[in-house]
Amino acid sequence: MSGAENPDFERLAARRYNYATGHKAGSIRAVFLKSAAIDKSNKTLLRNGRFIWCNSLQYEGKDSDGYRQVSFQIGKGKKRFHVSERCMLILPNNIYINNNSFFRKYNRIFSSFASVFDYREAVRIMWRNSPDSHTSLDEYVEFLAAESPFKPGTLVQARKGLFFPKLDVFQKKINDLSQVYCEQNFLNHRHSELVTYLSGRDYITRDKSLQELFEGFQSWCNNNSEAAHPVGVILGRSRDVSPHSGRELYRVSFAETIYEEVHPIQLEIINEV
Repeated sequence: MSGAENPDFERLAARRYNYATGHKAGSIRAVFLKSAAIDKSNKTLLRNGRFIWCNSLQYEGKDSDGYRQVSFQIGKGKKRFHVSERCMLILPNNIYINNNSFFRKYNRIFSSFASVFDYREAVRIMWRNSPDSHTSLDEYVEFLAAESPFKPGTLVQARKGLFFPKLDVFQKKINDLSQVYCEQNFLNHRHSELVTYLSGRDYITRDKSLQELFEGFQSWCNNNSEAAHPVGVILGRSRDVSPHSGRELYRVSFAETIYEEVHPIQLEIINEV
């Protein structure tokens, strides 16, 4: 990187969200990832990470990739937006989130958000608007859970820009890869310099030689299968997470490393069980 904007950065990952000052009956607060705007009709949903009150939610089944979809309206507008669960996060009214970099933990950015299919208020609205006959809210909850692509045994991969490896594992991997890169390119004398730079807070430098060293390493990693993050498998739902919080978190094993609280938007489904 040469100081250009990171295309994978999501503004919601650096914002603060206060408790809701009021409650709009039949509505929920949602924030949308940039991927929601791949469908250009959803472009208006991207508001630099600010939340939107969404109403008249309905479950719309699964998309072609197996993810659940929801439709909704905004305010008094009649247009219905259709968005996949992998493109949105929910802010429960009683939740405060501060993703300021001085307060957050790097691996906790997304775990505080709720998911549209686990947040009770959102599910209640979808149940009321469902054209199908479900005798109770609990039955509808079970129906949506059965529709989820995130089941024990499902193979997944880390979603670029949203998943954060454990720091000690990441540091070891970076050290090993940079050592191989420097050996292959007769740059052993610059290995410690490269590692020190990679361990910094950002990838911006005025040192042209150091920038070229980093860019060479980055390009090498992009074309080296050894640098790819290992495939993972979902072990089950996270432990000790309140079922009333709306937080849909999973235990996932990537090679020998187990992550205890992974939000589903941080994962890409490889196959379903």
